Amino acid sequence: MINKEIENILKVYNFDAHALRGRHFFKGILDYRAKILPRHKWRIKRDRDFQCVLCFGRRGKLFLEWQSGYRLFSCPVCGAVSANITADTKHIDDVYNNKVYYRKFEQEILKHYAYRKKTQGVERYDYTIKRLGINPKKARVLDLGCGAGYFVSVLKERGIPLARGLEVNPAQVRYCRRRGLNVAGADLADEPDGFYDLITMFDVLEHLPDPIAVMKIAAKKLSPGGFVVAYTPNIHSLAYYLMGSAQNTLLPFEHFCFYNKKSFAYLARKSGFLPPDVEIRGFDVMDYLLMKEYKDGVNYTDKLGKFMNVLQACVDKLELGNHFRVTFRKAGRLPRAEAGQLGRGRQSVLTRS
Repeated sequence: MINKEIENILKVYNFDAHALRGRHFFKGILDYRAKILPRHKWRIKRDRDFQCVLCFGRRGKLFLEWQSGYRLFSCPVCGAVSANITADTKHIDDVYNNKVYYRKFEQEILKHYAYRKKTQGVERYDYTIKRLGINPKKARVLDLGCGAGYFVSVLKERGIPLARGLEVNPAQVRYCRRRGLNVAGADLADEPDGFYDLITMFDVLEHLPDPIAVMKIAAKKLSPGGFVVAYTPNIHSLAYYLMGSAQNTLLPFEHFCFYNKKSFAYLARKSGFLPPDVEIRGFDVMDYLLMKEYKDGVNYTDKLGKFMNVLQACVDKLELGNHFRVTFRKAGRLPRAEAGQLGRGRQSVLTRS
């Protein structure tokens, strides 16, 4: 029975740490942070000027401090945790359209593109199209913040009629287009209304300085019954308890807002979606061991092997994993290929907000 359970776990949790992240992942994170701090330090606000990114509340409790006054505050009203930084009109150009960011993109993504597409790209297809029962012969899918485009590429290869991506970084747009992908640097607001069956936001929500505004636009672009599926970091996780501000999902000046079930429900309600479904699945064990490898010079991930993934499954079972998977649904009925699995027979991983 135990062996069968482990076998089932490894069908879902089957990642190679170095193939996914690289052997110098943690050092790359530290180097990147050291370069961006002088560039963006002026954006750090005084504590008394705090305003919640999600509900705009002015009261906040100190949650986490990085350095040079860069702090995160939790909001008692909506439950979100926000960085106390400004977001001016030059934010996108300053953060994403520069050589420092592109070097990070090259080191973190491009070197591991094939592996990420084969693993995460395919997993995301299964988690969205298959799980939600969306008809792949008719699906219209928009990947917002598509990055290097490995999910869009999988959609295209699986025969999805319309697989489109939007990305703010011009270098990544060019990279995707060279691969023959339908990717643009356009604005979500310019997409046709009532058109898409599914909009995905993989590691995007945390980057938005006004998430409700973006989600309202997303709702407008969906067909009745359409979905937004978002993956976003969980700051209330084992990785944060173990690593604090060293946790790699803390990206200063990039990540504005972190969520919990309360704040997801608030976001859905304010932007016109039904109550969301929330699942927790993370990389806490991997991320912690990669940090220890950097500090100790010992190859912990290879020593633990597949047992690392079994440990992660236990962490997620306790709802302490460092990533959320959230499914928002627009009211109405979307033609399905099949009934889908949303909310049925998945109590071990799916929780209702």
